Amino acid sequence: MARPRSNDQLNYSALLQPASEFTSDIQRVLLRCGEQERPSLSISEQIASRLARMIVLDQLKPGQRVIEDEISAALHISRSPVREALRILERDRLLIIVPHKGAYVSTYSPKELADIFEIRASLITATYETMLSDHPTEFSERLRQGVAGLEEAARSGSFDVYAMASFRLTTSLRSLCDNKLLYDMVQSLALQMLRYSRLGFGTRHGIERSVHDWKAIARAVSRGDADLTTELLRRRMRGSRDAALASLHSDAPQLPPSGKAAGITGKHHKATEHATV
Repeated sequence: MARPRSNDQLNYSALLQPASEFTSDIQRVLLRCGEQERPSLSISEQIASRLARMIVLDQLKPGQRVIEDEISAALHISRSPVREALRILERDRLLIIVPHKGAYVSTYSPKELADIFEIRASLITATYETMLSDHPTEFSERLRQGVAGLEEAARSGSFDVYAMASFRLTTSLRSLCDNKLLYDMVQSLALQMLRYSRLGFGTRHGIERSVHDWKAIARAVSRGDADLTTELLRRRMRGSRDAALASLHSDAPQLPPSGKAAGITGKHHKATEHATV
């Protein structure tokens, strides 16, 4: 069930905002770079990363048209780098370019969501197993720091803040993967996954469940329990998928306009590590 096309005008003020840490994370995903890499970006790559940020945070709505002329005029640049930026986003399935009609923000789709999560479950599991085997100490420490960041973000009550913290955690962990092909494959799905995960964070208890699951995963990793880590990781991904699907199928607005997450009470969701999420 795709969302209807939005007729809202592009918010150029968001496009012109200075680059943030979140934007830098998006840049590394688009360029398939590791966390420690600081690539020199072309103009088109800079534009692509800022447009991607607007798309994943729903500042550009699903179905909304992205017009080359308007972007080039706002940025005082030629259309050529803008056109290339749109192609970069099409590659990562954030945009759909229709010949002779233009570029549109891709819509949400339960079928695409199911497909992406099915592929991602296998890829992420393989990635984490590799990192846990090759870099157990650093992997555990990054996970610990990342979960602390999630808890802080959860206290803000904002699903956008939490989505950015979640993206920071997963991109930081993935950079430990020494298998370049596997790393590139996971990165290619990262931004679409962020869009769908963000929908799930806006559902009741979505953030609380996420924090609970990641804390359980961190405990399993600290004990070096690879089997439990894999089991908990798959359950976290199923929980994220189901929350996003619930949001897509809901007749109510999928995300509150205030940017606040639904059902956040400051208390952690009580469940055992083996509970189904």
